[in-house]
Amino acid sequence: MSPEEVDDFLSGPLTGQLATNGPTIRPLWYQWEGGAFWIISGPWAKLHARVQKDPSVAFCVDVGDFDNGIVKQVIAQGSVQIHDYDVERARRLLYRYLGSDEESWSDSPDDYRGYLRDGGPPGAVFLQLRPTKLTALNFSYARTRTGA
Repeated sequence: MSPEEVDDFLSGPLTGQLATNGPTIRPLWYQWEGGAFWIISGPWAKLHARVQKDPSVAFCVDVGDFDNGIVKQVIAQGSVQIHDYDVERARRLLYRYLGSDEESWSDSPDDYRGYLRDGGPPGAVFLQLRPTKLTALNFSYARTRTGA
């Protein structure tokens, strides 16, 4: 995929899989901005402690829409850096996944509106992964339909 295709693919509301030393893999929401992945974390999450101990990670975002022949994958490797929580970045991230009607967020088991108030959840930070290696693959194919 070209850099533009990678940006377009990663800008969708997809879930990525983050692998840390342990090993452990977890699905995460992310924000792709300025050539880096941004992930909300904090002391409530094991991820926060894991990347403090060993910041080396791998992150995979992939789609397998076999009915339509769309198979794409982006794999990133690098070290996570911890940054102060940014409410506006959190808003952009959450709008991608939950939509812009913040009042409707209260209907979910986790009321995500708290991520935008008073600097976010206690101890919240952003994990930044600026890939040192990025592999983007497009295995898409033309789907042949057979009629019955």
